[in-house]
Amino acid sequence: MNQIADTQLSPQANVTAIFGLRPDMTVEVLTMENRLTFVGKVETVRNGAVVLREARGDSLPPVMYNKEVKLRYFQGERGNVVVNARVCGSTNLIWKVDRLESKYTKEQRAFFRQSISPDTAALCSRRAGINGPAKKAAPCQVLDVSAGGMLISSREEYMVNDRLSITGIYLAEGLEPFSFSCQVRRAGERDMGVARYGCQFESLSPKEQDRLLRAIFIVQREEIRNQKDRDEI
Repeated sequence: MNQIADTQLSPQANVTAIFGLRPDMTVEVLTMENRLTFVGKVETVRNGAVVLREARGDSLPPVMYNKEVKLRYFQGERGNVVVNARVCGSTNLIWKVDRLESKYTKEQRAFFRQSISPDTAALCSRRAGINGPAKKAAPCQVLDVSAGGMLISSREEYMVNDRLSITGIYLAEGLEPFSFSCQVRRAGERDMGVARYGCQFESLSPKEQDRLLRAIFIVQREEIRNQKDRDEI
């Protein structure tokens, strides 16, 4: 684990002005594969570097110098912002990052995929318009979800471009369930009578997308909290 040192910071204009990072902001620190490492609080922003502490004051995992990470945070009208950075120092209580860059403009809506497993049902609405009255909704399981779509498994046979209506998806305790209209974009091979389908959301409002992203954040935080509890046993 690296101790904080007087590293030479890359020349950079004011981090607060460019990225909106300020002391006391909540920031999620993720791996480059979009897995949540910890939820932190910004302690200081100075000379192009940001010092982060664990939000509840817990100790932080060891990290290699120069490791690339992502910072994800919410900034008013900009919504969920994602930037990448490099670790330039650490102790067991803080991480110091610098060299912030907005490389992931396509991820500004945080299209990160989160594994879940609620059981629900899907109604194929497109075939209903072609082949007569809609059939009864078929059971399915949601395997993962992102702000752009989800992966489901079902014994029902769907085709690419079929449109599905999926309702009653509970992602986190205390949140209203989600309902989605989506289009099948990818159909996998059947295994033991079950196939996986990659679905893209249609007409998901910005407000509902933000609600979905917040639900995903809650699930991720709960996962990392549970992992910490297991590690302490």
